[in-house]
Amino acid sequence: YAFGSVSFQLVKSSGSHISRTREQVRRDRKDDYFLIQQRSGTVAIEQHGRTAIAGPGDCLLLSAKSPYSIRADNSFVGLSMSVPNQVLQGWLPEPELITARTIDGARGWGRALSATLSNFLDGSAEDLALPASIVVDQILAQLAIAVRTDSSEATRHQRALLRRLGETLSGRHREPDFDPSQLAQEHGLSKRYVHLLFAKAGTSFGKELARVRLESAKRLLEDHRFNCVDIMEIALRCGFRDSSGFSKRFRGQYGHPPSAYRRQVLGGHHAAVG
Repeated sequence: YAFGSVSFQLVKSSGSHISRTREQVRRDRKDDYFLIQQRSGTVAIEQHGRTAIAGPGDCLLLSAKSPYSIRADNSFVGLSMSVPNQVLQGWLPEPELITARTIDGARGWGRALSATLSNFLDGSAEDLALPASIVVDQILAQLAIAVRTDSSEATRHQRALLRRLGETLSGRHREPDFDPSQLAQEHGLSKRYVHLLFAKAGTSFGKELARVRLESAKRLLEDHRFNCVDIMEIALRCGFRDSSGFSKRFRGQYGHPPSAYRRQVLGGHHAAVG
């Protein structure tokens, strides 16, 4: 049922495996987050390369913008609160950092959050003394306090994830149409989160892709075995669409156009000029 800017769903299930696939994310384009309170039974929830185990009273956050899986060997009951991304970002600037992380419902602000959510039962909450908007704000405020985690842990996770993104980018840089959406999809992330990770590292997807492509071209230009391959072909092999744009970028990075750099590095050997 709807409640202010959010909605609630009570889930009762036997042992099951629930998943949201990349294809469903691409087709549905739902831009919500799910704040889940486990009421009975235990579930294992995976997203963004993390796996959280939630028992009775525990809470956690999931994103509808990225694939996830929920696995339970036995029956369980859970409350799911659907929160629009725009609403949640008023409380959490980087909600992707805390998805699939167990919020202990037995202590601290996790206990307060779980206790508040426990008041929402099977039917709509019609008898509250305060407007729904104020109650929703209270829930999200408790969530924001409860998910304050060790900054070093979050930093380690971001660095490991950024390293994996870089490995994929290096492996696919030769594809001329490779873009942030494809990178995000391959790792089960939202495109916004991919841009955020690169920005936190002081760079961007475009800068990293250009750097990898230029380094790849530079290696080919320095290899005498590719001496007979013209500049246009070098550009295409490294993911550039044309030789003029490649030459401009290469000169900006290394101080010489590709043809001159090749002649200089190969010590006067004949080189094809592009």
